[in-house]
Amino acid sequence: MVKVKKNSHSKNVKPLERRPLVEVTRAPEADTGEDVYLVQENEKHQFSAHISPLYGTKEYYYTGVLYPNTEIKFVHNDGKQIPMSGVSNCGYTLVGNAKKCFEARRALVTQGEASDDQEYIYITQYSQLFYVGDEKVHTIFLRIYDNNQGNDNDRWVVIYIE
Repeated sequence: MVKVKKNSHSKNVKPLERRPLVEVTRAPEADTGEDVYLVQENEKHQFSAHISPLYGTKEYYYTGVLYPNTEIKFVHNDGKQIPMSGVSNCGYTLVGNAKKCFEARRALVTQGEASDDQEYIYITQYSQLFYVGDEKVHTIFLRIYDNNQGNDNDRWVVIYIE
């Protein structure tokens, strides 16, 4: 017991108990059922999906914090990269704000002929995509396309960011 003086009266008070520090961790993300993930540094985040009201096709989306000057990868749960690389005519289309927020390295980058708000990135197995925008919460939208023969091969990815 500790003696505390108060207005010329004494009072016995129990000392405070020290509690152990509790480690705070983020709650795991809910499984959306989609097999498309964003990998940035050591974090892997699952995309959700809906039918795009504008394009009428499946569109994946993820909302979260992106960190500047870090490599971004899109993968399946088994680690297979999206888009595939190492064959011809694979890559990304950056649309709108995505042109300012992403930078390709070791890739062929061209501007769209029909629209100046698009950038086409043709990749090889050595290509990298970096997020170069500000550290803040964004929503990334992806549309993933296969080749003309209908093979399920994740050949091209269109990226839009808000």
